[in-house]
Amino acid sequence: MHMAQRGFWREIRRRHVYRVAAAYAIVGWLLIQVATQVLPVFHLPDWIDQAVVLLVLLGFPIALVLAWAFDATPRGIVRTDGTIGTDSMAPSPARHAGVAVGLIGVLVAAIAGLGWWHFQHDARQPVQGVAAASTSTARANPPTAGPSAGASLAPTLPAKSIAVLPFVNMSGDPKNDYFSDGITEEILDALAQLPHLKVAARTSAFAFKGKAEDLRKVGEVLDVATVLEGSVQKSGDEVRITAQLIDTRSGYHLWSEKYDRKLTSIFAVEDEISQAIADKLKVQLAGGSGQSLVAQKAVDPRAHDFYLRGLTLLAVRSVSEAVDAFQQAVTIDPDYAQAWAVLAEAQALLPSYTSVSEETADTHALAAAQRALALDPDVSLAYVAQGIVYTNQMHWADADRALRRALALAPGDAEAMDQYAQFLYAVGQLEPALAEIERALQRDPFSGISGAVRAQLLFVLHRDDAALKQIESTLAAHPNGLLQHRIALWVYLSLHRYPEAERQMRLSSPYHPDVRTLLVRGIADPHLRPSAVEALETSPALVDLRHDAIVHALFLVALGENEHALAVLGEFAINGDSATPQLLWNRAFDPIRDDPRFKAVLKKIDLPYTPGKSGTP
Repeated sequence: MHMAQRGFWREIRRRHVYRVAAAYAIVGWLLIQVATQVLPVFHLPDWIDQAVVLLVLLGFPIALVLAWAFDATPRGIVRTDGTIGTDSMAPSPARHAGVAVGLIGVLVAAIAGLGWWHFQHDARQPVQGVAAASTSTARANPPTAGPSAGASLAPTLPAKSIAVLPFVNMSGDPKNDYFSDGITEEILDALAQLPHLKVAARTSAFAFKGKAEDLRKVGEVLDVATVLEGSVQKSGDEVRITAQLIDTRSGYHLWSEKYDRKLTSIFAVEDEISQAIADKLKVQLAGGSGQSLVAQKAVDPRAHDFYLRGLTLLAVRSVSEAVDAFQQAVTIDPDYAQAWAVLAEAQALLPSYTSVSEETADTHALAAAQRALALDPDVSLAYVAQGIVYTNQMHWADADRALRRALALAPGDAEAMDQYAQFLYAVGQLEPALAEIERALQRDPFSGISGAVRAQLLFVLHRDDAALKQIESTLAAHPNGLLQHRIALWVYLSLHRYPEAERQMRLSSPYHPDVRTLLVRGIADPHLRPSAVEALETSPALVDLRHDAIVHALFLVALGENEHALAVLGEFAINGDSATPQLLWNRAFDPIRDDPRFKAVLKKIDLPYTPGKSGTP
């Protein structure tokens, strides 16, 4: 047995297999180093780097087998005969090393072929997005302002427009999606600061997550000429971000880059990406070039991680959980201005999604917004939060100024447009509000909130067919949205479609649906009204409806209790605030709209209000 082993190793040495192994390892290692440094210069995708490593590794056992089985001699490649020879035609170590180098040469040619194929394929084929929405989803909730997406076979897309598709999470753990999604949103928010760039909003861009569809279709649905897509790979305190800008009309790559950085440098990478896109699309900030689009102040990576978690939660309107995440972020890093700003926005939204009182939520939201602005006076989300709170408190001039400031800082921010539209709606500027919400929908055509607000405005303006079409398409695309169901309730009640209204009442709240539907039945049937009014006034299940004076009065009028409704509104005008001042323009109030007492309520709270003319968004 030992003799056989010694014979095997003598044969390994005689055939110079170890020399081939050493030569292959050295040349292969050099090839990998050169490839990983040089290929990114040509903006080749990461899979080609991976292919280089894989081919080199696969070639190693092949080289060893060839070295064992064949000899390189002056006569050429001959099969090894298994005997020891010493003539001049015997193989030499140098020739065996040449076998290794020759095999590496074949690999280099294969890699060059991959690169050539990539360029040719890229030029001829439409690029497939890393994430795209299904055609059925796009049809269910099409853009509701501007030209129809299907109006032309070759739509003209605005040249300076972009959608930032969700970056792919390359960590291997789906639980880390929040990190790649958050990086995507931060880049999107940075681009929204560019006044002459149309940026598709998060809701619509993220509708394409996890699906693969031709980017031409993405461009048509979102009305954008370019998309930014990429990937994020996080490992410990290091992160690799790849990004590529693609023309949706031709499929050509306009720009791409790969960044390997520490988490502490993440904002610099986001700014580099945003600046590169601004340069390629020839857009810049109103103040000129050279300004950072992403704040460069150092942030504790742990705080940033909680911030990114909160963004994902807020996007799906898990508002309480989002508040918790943002509070964790500012506790870790009290100087994190952006986290304070988005905490303020989340707290301002709390009363619409939880049982938190208006007074508590408003106080906390304004304090957080003020903290954000003390750290950075140009953080737009803080002004959005102020605008929401001041609207609820009926401080119209303050809300007007705050939201205009937000739009001046981030003119492409669909959320700021949506909130400004809701402010205009609250103060009775119905046609301007409709124009503003349609402007928001041009950037965020899949937004269930903006779609519902548009339906409500069309309903108030007595455009019933358009309102019905809008709310039905919005409900189809967002079947779980509470706001959508609440707005649909009043559309169906106004049209006397009581079975549909009853269904919307059940869906508008997860609590006590049977008690709530009693209100709809009381509105539909005069014989049931006394019991419905009694439930509205006394039932613990309906305390949330009584808590908001405008909602309370709205149901009272719908149930024929006009005097009681006017008394509730009169008290509200003296002491109250509301998360739903827009409802004062609801058509259900039409039976008392000309009553002097209703007009006195509007006058008491300074309605209608005319926004300032300066700095119109």
